[in-house]
Amino acid sequence: MSDDYLEPGPQGNLDDLLDEAQPVTGGDEDSIEATINSDEARELRSAADGASRQVHPKSPEATEYQTFDTEGPIPCVQPRVHAFGAHLLFSQPDVSEQGHPGSLSPYDAIVSEYEPTIAEDIGSFTFDGELWEINPDKTRYWSGGIAAPGRPYETFNEYQIAVRAQDGLGERKATLQFRPSIPEARTADGERIGSMPEDLPYGLRVQANSSNLHPDEMIPLIRRLAEEMGISGHYFAPDCVHEHSSAYQMEMYLRLDRSAGEEHVAGRGGVLDQLALFGSNNRGRGEYKWDNEKVIGHRNAVALDKSTWKKLTEKPNGIGKLVKYYHPEFARSESTSSDDDPLSDPKLELQWSKDYSDISSVPWDDDDAFDVDSLLQELDESLVNVLSWAGLPTRADPRIYTSDHYFDATESERDLDLVENRMPSVKEGEEQQAVAHFARGDATEGERSVLAALTDGGDGADVERLAELSDTSRSTVYRAADKFDDLVEVANAKMSFEDGLIREKFQDLLNTFEDVTDWVVGGVRKLASDETTMLDQDSALARWARRHGVSITESADGMLVDLGGRPLTRLELMKLLRAGVDAARGSGKMVYRRFISAEFSWTERGDGRKTGQRPINHRGSVLRP
Repeated sequence: MSDDYLEPGPQGNLDDLLDEAQPVTGGDEDSIEATINSDEARELRSAADGASRQVHPKSPEATEYQTFDTEGPIPCVQPRVHAFGAHLLFSQPDVSEQGHPGSLSPYDAIVSEYEPTIAEDIGSFTFDGELWEINPDKTRYWSGGIAAPGRPYETFNEYQIAVRAQDGLGERKATLQFRPSIPEARTADGERIGSMPEDLPYGLRVQANSSNLHPDEMIPLIRRLAEEMGISGHYFAPDCVHEHSSAYQMEMYLRLDRSAGEEHVAGRGGVLDQLALFGSNNRGRGEYKWDNEKVIGHRNAVALDKSTWKKLTEKPNGIGKLVKYYHPEFARSESTSSDDDPLSDPKLELQWSKDYSDISSVPWDDDDAFDVDSLLQELDESLVNVLSWAGLPTRADPRIYTSDHYFDATESERDLDLVENRMPSVKEGEEQQAVAHFARGDATEGERSVLAALTDGGDGADVERLAELSDTSRSTVYRAADKFDDLVEVANAKMSFEDGLIREKFQDLLNTFEDVTDWVVGGVRKLASDETTMLDQDSALARWARRHGVSITESADGMLVDLGGRPLTRLELMKLLRAGVDAARGSGKMVYRRFISAEFSWTERGDGRKTGQRPINHRGSVLRP
């Protein structure tokens, strides 16, 4: 495979991103077989399952689970910037040309010093304590599309110079394209180039695509290359970076233990499943793609828009983001030790998703806007939050995080806002589905009878037998399959629940009736007004209940609301109740009155089960529990 397989560029769709998911480092196929000792990792993951996470003592060798009430900088594992793309504009602020600010001197310097043999002429040079070189295979020039009036050629040339670290892998690299900046740019035919602002100054534009370079390294690298070409570095001084400079791509990654990744990230019920479930149950846009054919999590990704990330992080987000978990194209065998080949462990990456953002670039440096520093902070913070939501340590535990050639499994103290996991687990989501179908009012008596028979020993029975057990017909069985299509499936003329979890939850719900016939005949009593109009299943309150796994029923004494068995903190409880009040208010006056006077039950973290509670006053205000 050529070394351009990881060339960063404009972002495509999710399928393309997964196809392009490649290792940070290169390497041949497995040549050394070894056994991974994962006992410690298993113990670590077991400890991670506790609901209350405590800060571990100082030792970096131990796991730390960050609490959520810490103020100020906290020690966290330090992700690595993977891909970065920017449009930089350099213009001298103290000179002018033809009545416009700046000059073409920096561009003309590139033209003057560029030679086809530049890679050989310069050889190796030092940057940031490393030896670098020009990649001759990706260094070239061509005739551009910008007219060059007053010059002996029709259009300006454009130049591409690719540089890479001489580290044996060549994946710490940048491709730099140099173009002129001129005001009111036109083509050779005299047409305005609309993509270039009219008020551009004279100067030099540099499009930079890089791998494994921090944004702060980009301009110093360009300046260092210019100096090696015999060009003055003052053209690239901080005061020459124009306000039109911007970034259009950023990705951050870390590498983690394969077993921990499969259990907490890519496996069933892992954080990718949770993110996808949360997004699909909320307003907004998103996408979930996976490839588990060769190995679990070969190329898996979840994209969510910024409104969904806002719900997750409880603060405004500037961009939509994509969480990507992947192995190399040729995934290493499970017996390969990460000590011998770091690529045996997968990468977890967070990147700015253009498809789910309403902006395509951010300013390079603007204290009053969402700029490159803001982008870096948001990606860093979101990635560490994803680790926390996955039940993984936020400290640089060497049993969980794997160093590779570019990512060091180290930590630094940073001011990050870490929030608790607000996403329901996949189990809770499936239980929500069961509750919603159990309470739906549009199923007929015959369809409910089929589901009751399926629950009571009929799971996996053929359609004829199920019709007999439910005292219905084949057509009723198939109608029930259509009605409850995300709970049951029919294959080879046999009906079964999608999985045992859904069947068990449905059995639990049926057990709440003294006689199953009561449910078959009457269903669950619905919220009703004096005119006996049932609550619309698409109403705000019904959606709130389904989203949070809340059970709403009627008794002789009024409405009963069970907030479910998941232990809630005081803050989570208050937020959930307030959201319920808002949803009830949007569902009609009668529903609202019944809801605020209802009896509530819930499980409080650290204080057990609460029943018969009335936490909402007559004005709809939630009382502090």
